[in-house]
Amino acid sequence: MGNTLHEVLHGRRNEVMLRWQGMVQGTIAPESMGTTELNNHLPGFVDEIVAALRDDAGLPSIAQVPEDSTTASGHGEQRLRLGFSLDSVVREYGALRDAIVEEAREAGVVMTFAEMQSVFSSTITGIARAVSEYARQRDAELQRQHNEHVAFLAHELRNPLATATIALEMLHTKGFIPADQRTGVALTKSLVRMKELVEHSLHMSRTASGIELKRELTQSSVLLDDAELVAAVEAEDRDVTLRVSILEDADLYIDRRLIRSALNNLVRNAVKYSCRGGGVELRGRVDGARAIFEVEDACGGLPPGKVEEAFAPFIRLGGTEEPGFGLGLAIAKQAVDAHAGSIRVQNLPGKGCIFVLELPTAPKMTAGPVS
Repeated sequence: MGNTLHEVLHGRRNEVMLRWQGMVQGTIAPESMGTTELNNHLPGFVDEIVAALRDDAGLPSIAQVPEDSTTASGHGEQRLRLGFSLDSVVREYGALRDAIVEEAREAGVVMTFAEMQSVFSSTITGIARAVSEYARQRDAELQRQHNEHVAFLAHELRNPLATATIALEMLHTKGFIPADQRTGVALTKSLVRMKELVEHSLHMSRTASGIELKRELTQSSVLLDDAELVAAVEAEDRDVTLRVSILEDADLYIDRRLIRSALNNLVRNAVKYSCRGGGVELRGRVDGARAIFEVEDACGGLPPGKVEEAFAPFIRLGGTEEPGFGLGLAIAKQAVDAHAGSIRVQNLPGKGCIFVLELPTAPKMTAGPVS
């Protein structure tokens, strides 16, 4: 007939899809599924194969579908929502390849080795993109469900924990348990630590769930002043000098509550782990479109292996005698990640650490024409 493969596929795409539909409906896909839902992104993927089989001049080519095919990734995401299994997604693309080959044969096209290779390579690319997006969306949903479960448990624990705390205070007040008695002190500390863990768990689950950020315009100097104020009393109590300097102020469009919590965590940790008589420096500057906060402490440096796991949950950088659950830095990282920022630590063996928090500065507003 003289037609090339890309010409046949371009002119008979609907026939290819009907042939494919007959292969999958009732086997891979439910018979009750409508044509629109069933076909979904695949007609567009056939168009990508057609484009791969010809160059810009309309001449035959042996390229393949782009590695970043959005039609294939969209197909994978839609199949997850419809409840398809991962192996079904793979077999759908195998059926599409077979439908293309059969339609070409029926049209009298003798496929060259290069054309066959292009179709097969494109199919593999489609499988890779669809499976990758399917797995990514599935993992994100599982993580969301896990975070919701943790948040629910933490939330439900708060009420009985508050009741137990009030009951203990009443026992102290009535003299049934002296406040300075060892048992009473241990019970009070245990309830306080349980409350901290519950609040940390709630904070982490909410941040990790991709909560909507309540952004507002804030200056970096405001965050620095607040961090200094929060840590000042503890620094004085531990005989730690707290110094704050800012080279250049920056406008930030952020969820102030989350970033304030992240920076405060860094500063309080620095004070907490610095040796008595040492110093903590909190510095602010601007580098291009990034606002940079540096918190340098006098902890003596981190032992081997601690730098890599500094921001992992339940990892504590200090000695075992220090109270806490090792969640502060993990929470800080989640808050900064949610703002497209970054946080890292530089180890200064024998001296201390420098925690560096970077955030995008707010875009500059240009004045419009005066009317």
